[in-house]
Amino acid sequence: MILRRVTKHVQEQNWFSVGIDFLIVVTGVFIGIQVANWNGERLERLEEAAIVERIHNDFVRIKEDSERSLAFHVGLTEDLKTLVRALRSGAVEVGDEEAIERALLLGITFQTSADHSGTFTELLSSGRANILRDKELLNELVAYEDFLRRFSVAQGYFVDMTMTVIVPYTSAFQYAIDASFYTADLQLNTEHPTIADYDFTAMAADPAFQNAAEQLVFIQSLYSMWRRRIDRRIDSIQLQLSGDTP
Repeated sequence: MILRRVTKHVQEQNWFSVGIDFLIVVTGVFIGIQVANWNGERLERLEEAAIVERIHNDFVRIKEDSERSLAFHVGLTEDLKTLVRALRSGAVEVGDEEAIERALLLGITFQTSADHSGTFTELLSSGRANILRDKELLNELVAYEDFLRRFSVAQGYFVDMTMTVIVPYTSAFQYAIDASFYTADLQLNTEHPTIADYDFTAMAADPAFQNAAEQLVFIQSLYSMWRRRIDRRIDSIQLQLSGDTP
């Protein structure tokens, strides 16, 4: 329709009408492009909102896991300290028996924790992290992932240090192999440690065992420190996600 009108006006040399027709065509193309751009941006913002919601849900789970892991290692550190104090004094204080048995059972263990956001990992791997317009949130997430990489290196160091004391530590007692090491909900049985009878006097007289226990206090203390740092970074990200940042 427009093409026929333009052809007709050119043949008639009606240049004013040709100009009007040209303006109509250009305006129509411009509006079409703008509408497409607006629609594309709207869809991108909807996608961004869905991604932010998924990241929020990820960090609710991550926070729960982090708190569980931190509580485990802080508690284990205190149990190991109780064991070391008893070894140094040569006697077990009344009420310290369970803490000492937990230290014996769990002293060489590390609590796993799902610290990564699957949603943000997916964004990074696809190269689409910049869909997040909140650059402070994006920077926090990138810094968090970088910190987790550094934690992974430190975690390997702590595991290697623990490996060096496993033999002198675990050879001083026996596990109660007929007891249940885990609860009905498939968690470690920390309330009722599965440790068989042990000779505390022999432990206290064994320098290698005491040194191993003291090393484990050091390792678990450092591990707890790293877990606290992770927990604080999670808190910071959750503040960003909630929009409550100062």
